[in-house]
Amino acid sequence: MFSNRSNIVVLIWAWATVTGLSQPSPFVTQTSGNLELNGHPFYFVGGNAYYLMEEAARGDTTLVKNLFATARQLGMTVIRTWGFFDSGDTLNPAVIQWRPGGFNEAALRALDYVIWQAKQSGLRLVIPLVNNWDDYGGMNQYVRWRMAQGDHNRSASEVRFTESDQQRTVLGLGGRLYRVAMSDMFGHDDFYTDVTIRNWYKSYVSVILGRVNTLTGVVYRNEPTILAWELANEPRSSDRSGVIVSGWADDVSLFLKQLDTNHLVGTGEEGFDNSVTGYSIPAYNNQLWLVDGTAGVSFTMNLALRHIDLAGIHMYPQSWGLNNNGGNIWIRDHVRMAATAGKPLVLGEFGVLVDQPATYDSWLTTVLLDGGGGALVWQLSEGARGNNDGYGIRCPGSGSVCTVLQDQARMFTEKSAGSPLSAPPEFLLFQNYPNPFNGQTTIAYALPSDANVTLSLYNSVGELVRVLVDGFQHAGTRKELLSVEWLSSGVYFYQANVQLSEGRGSSGTKKLVIVK
Repeated sequence: MFSNRSNIVVLIWAWATVTGLSQPSPFVTQTSGNLELNGHPFYFVGGNAYYLMEEAARGDTTLVKNLFATARQLGMTVIRTWGFFDSGDTLNPAVIQWRPGGFNEAALRALDYVIWQAKQSGLRLVIPLVNNWDDYGGMNQYVRWRMAQGDHNRSASEVRFTESDQQRTVLGLGGRLYRVAMSDMFGHDDFYTDVTIRNWYKSYVSVILGRVNTLTGVVYRNEPTILAWELANEPRSSDRSGVIVSGWADDVSLFLKQLDTNHLVGTGEEGFDNSVTGYSIPAYNNQLWLVDGTAGVSFTMNLALRHIDLAGIHMYPQSWGLNNNGGNIWIRDHVRMAATAGKPLVLGEFGVLVDQPATYDSWLTTVLLDGGGGALVWQLSEGARGNNDGYGIRCPGSGSVCTVLQDQARMFTEKSAGSPLSAPPEFLLFQNYPNPFNGQTTIAYALPSDANVTLSLYNSVGELVRVLVDGFQHAGTRKELLSVEWLSSGVYFYQANVQLSEGRGSSGTKKLVIVK
């Protein structure tokens, strides 16, 4: 028989359930497009450290502990790290799956250690389950295993790929690539479409989700330290319609959810699309490949999938042919689309090779003010792990970049605690910094309330040079970026015209100087 106190607890729980109030949970959840933890909002700044399981498998557990300690010192709360290594190399201690269904217990124990150590450090993990790229095996390793098995359902005379297809590769950042076709019969897209390969992948997912951590005794699917699973790291295909990847993601996300009802699921994609709808095309510097299906994936289609909880994107504008402020547009467009779909937007990777401090400060400010769920910088370096692709950050060694990440992490944490984002009593336009400058400068302005904003650059005779911002923005101090490699030295003026939500209009103009 229940005590009176127990009855009260049960009644409160039932009342909260009926009224739709969020229930405290040790897992990160999402409600109406917002991340929550223990019934409260959850916003985060974190980092990528893909190599943690590999280093633990090789015996360098100190690197894992130090990386987590550094992250905590920066105020980070989330780390994204690989939950896969697919290879036929049975001598490599870090290979998790050496054949379909063949697992290396030592590597799995290394993953156990990473999860346990994250738990000890008070960090959450985002874990992708396969790689689009050939690093760490990737989707093409599954295809190679399938090739070795042969296919009795395909005609021996059927030729699907030419010799030129077999030589063609798709290139990514930092030397990442995948080959389009492995033979005249099998290609990268078979990972998504071949029934045998899909079942192998599902079996892998089943083993990972059902594993009992040897250090904690907790089954992975019941481990709150894991924030989310990602179906893949940066899935792409040759299908410009996006249907192949979307159909695969729909099927395997349903399978995963049937095994694990505790964790959020994301696709792990970069945010590319096959439609211009919803995107600020003029701000994308004519880089239409971002949204014309070239990457073989559709953010719009994947966003609509029932069992995908997180809207995830990656961002490398300097490598995509955009200026750094194009990154702010990329964030805002995707946050807006995700909000319409009722899903939180997470910036799963972001990076630039130059101007890191000011650029990361600007991008993280946009994620914070515009309602993104969180952001994970690429990448955190530790121990023997050097800056292999140019994007690496080592704290405290990276100086002002570390300071920016720490300051931004504090503001995201404060927002999680319910602290209101500061807004000035009136509109203010600040002097750009640095000024004079060559390369990139930050233009900041403060909005006392939500507003429609136009920020434009003019030359010394009053001719319009570029529109930096043209649209709705939330209240707060914004930090937009101006890159001027394409402009000559001289005096210019930037002007902000603001229509506040309560109907008042404000404007301001300031001078900037480019010196080359």
